[in-house]
This record gives sequence, C-alpha cells and structure tokens, in this order.
Amino acid sequence: MTSLRTACAGAALTVLAVMATPVMANATETAPASTTATAANPPDGRFHTYFRTWYQNECGAWPSDAAAWGACKNTSESVWNLGYPGLNDDVWVYCNSNYGGAGRGIYNGAGLPDLHDWRFGSGGSCSGEQMWHNIASHKFVNLP
Repeated sequence: MTSLRTACAGAALTVLAVMATPVMANATETAPASTTATAANPPDGRFHTYFRTWYQNECGAWPSDAAAWGACKNTSESVWNLGYPGLNDDVWVYCNSNYGGAGRGIYNGAGLPDLHDWRFGSGGSCSGEQMWHNIASHKFVNLP
C-alpha cells in the first residue's frame, strides 16, 4: 500500500511539473503589462520620450527640465529616464505644459515601455487618467 501511495504521489508531481513548465515559459517570454524597464542602456543624462511603445522612434531627449514638449507633447507611448545617478536624477512628468496638472514620478534608470499601463496620480487636471499620449512637460526631481 505504501508503494502505491508513493507511486501515485510521484505521478502527481510529474504531472504538476509538466503542466507548470509551459506557464513559466510564457511568463518569461512576454513582459507583464505593469513592468518597467531598468537601465539596460547606460545613463546618458537625458529623459527620453518615444512615439511608439517599447522605446521605438524617439521623439525627444532632454538633459534638464522642459516646460513644453513641442512636437512631443501628447504623443508619447513610452518614456525612459536615463539621467545620471545623483541629485535630482528622478523625473516628474505632467499632463499639462508648464508643469501643470496631475503628474507621476519615474525613478532614475526606469522606463515605462507602454504608457497604456500607467496613470497620473491625483491632483489637478488629468488626475487618474492614462499617461498614453497625455504628457506635456517634465522636471528632474528627487523622489522618495
């Protein structure tokens, strides 16, 4: 009886292992919607914005604050903070020009590959709205 239980337990573990393997493989093949990229690119001292998701077709790259994004205003689908580590190395993005409306912080070295997945914080116009095609200015800051 003991060997029968052992055999059944072994078979159950084998089935579990086989069933779990494809799930684990899928999890690593496609990044979850909530992931951020970390600095695979070396810091260049700039905050980058892109017309497309996953850092494709760069629109602009700023080494300092920008009160107005010009042609990049309300067109971004992904952003990446590649500022140099140190004082004021994080970025706060705003939904309006001149640092107005709701905002959201992006830590140094972090990227948001698909702005569909991110929303502005509370406070001001755009509060809780999607960041996709909705960023107009930014400042370099120190986030907590």
